[in-house]
Amino acid sequence: MLTKDRNIPILRSVLLIVAALLLFATGSAFAEVLIQPTPDGGFQPRLIVDGQGDIHLLYFRKRLRAPGAREGNLYYRQYLTAENRFGTPIKVSSEAYDLQTFSIARASMAIDGEGRIHVVWYRPKSNQYFYARSNSERNQFEAQRPMLAQFNEGLDAGADVAALGSQVAIVWAAGALTREYERTVYARISSDFGASFGEEMRLGNPDLGACACCVLATDFSDEDDLRVAYRSAIDGIGRHMQILSTQFSQGKLAAGTYGDVGPLQEWELSACPLSTNDIVLDSNSAQWLVFETEGRIIQMKLADDAVASAVGEPFIKTRQKNPAIAINQQGDRLIVWAEAISHTKGGRLNMRLFDASGELKDYDFQQDITLQNFSFPAAAKLPDGNFLVLY
Repeated sequence: MLTKDRNIPILRSVLLIVAALLLFATGSAFAEVLIQPTPDGGFQPRLIVDGQGDIHLLYFRKRLRAPGAREGNLYYRQYLTAENRFGTPIKVSSEAYDLQTFSIARASMAIDGEGRIHVVWYRPKSNQYFYARSNSERNQFEAQRPMLAQFNEGLDAGADVAALGSQVAIVWAAGALTREYERTVYARISSDFGASFGEEMRLGNPDLGACACCVLATDFSDEDDLRVAYRSAIDGIGRHMQILSTQFSQGKLAAGTYGDVGPLQEWELSACPLSTNDIVLDSNSAQWLVFETEGRIIQMKLADDAVASAVGEPFIKTRQKNPAIAINQQGDRLIVWAEAISHTKGGRLNMRLFDASGELKDYDFQQDITLQNFSFPAAAKLPDGNFLVLY
C-alpha cells in the first residue's frame, strides 16, 4: 500500500515508503505500519490526532533547496485518509527563520474543541517563543505573536502547547542557565481558544530545578487539569523525569502536585542530555508518556499506579533518542525513536509495538531507514487502526 503525495516524486515514494505487516503469534493480522518521509522534504515532523480521528501534521520546510540552506517556515497539513496523502500545505510562521539544528528546539502543535490548530515554536536569536493559531477551517493562520515578556531568562529548548475545549496552555522552562537547580516550569493559559492568554505564571517547584536543554511535554486530562512531564536538575545532577499535575480555576493555578519518581525515571548526570519526550491519549483518555533515561527509551502510563518500563534494545549498543508514541483504538501502542545520532545526524529509525495488555509483539523491524539530519520521527494512529510513521 503506497501513500502518495503530490509533492514527492513517485520514484522516491516507491523507494522510501515502507509498509510492514505485523502479525500476532497466532498469525492474525492486527496492524499495518506505513512509514513515509516527511512531505516536501520537510524536517522535524509533529503529528497529532483529533477527536474525529483526523491526523494533523506540522513540519519545517526550507525556503531554498541549496545544501547549506537552513532558513524556512513552519507548515501545516491534514492527512486525507481516503486519498492516502496529505492535503495542501498551509504556512504557519509569519516570518522565515533558521532551522534549529537540535531536536530540542522543536515546534509543538495542539487542536482545540473548535478545530483550530495551535502552534508554538522557539527562536533562539529572538530569545522568544512565538505562537500562531489557525481559523476553525484550518486553511489560514493568524499572524504570529511573541508570548514571553517576564519569565524568559535562559530559554534553551522548545515549549509545548496543549488544548482541550476552549482551553489552551503554553508551557516552558526558564531560569538562569548557570543555576539549573533553580529553574522551573511556567505557563500561560487561554480560556477563549487562544484569542487571549493570561499572565505568565509559575507552575513548578524551583527546588527541583529544570534541565535547561531538555524538552518538556504537556497535555490536558480535563479542561482544568494539566499534566507536565519535564526533566529536573536537582543539585545540578538529578535529571529525573518529573510528572507535575496542575489544576486551574478560571485560568488561575489552584494546585500543583508531583508524582513519585520511580527507578527508570532517575538519571544522575552533570551535563545536559538534550532529551525529548512525548505524551499521547489512549482510547480511554488515559495519558501515556515516552522519554529517555540513560540512553534508553522508557514508556509510562500516567496513572496513580504508574510503573515505567523500558521499550526495547537498540540495533547496536548506542543511545536511543527522540521518542514518539501512538495508540490505536484497540490499545496497540507503537513507539518510534532514533538511535546512533549526533547534534546534526538524524540517526536510524527504530520502533516497537505493544498490544493493549503491554505484551511486546513478535515482529522484527530491520529496515535500515536513516532520518534526515536535524530531524526526528513522528507517529500517529490511522482511523482504521493502522499506524503512520514519518521521518
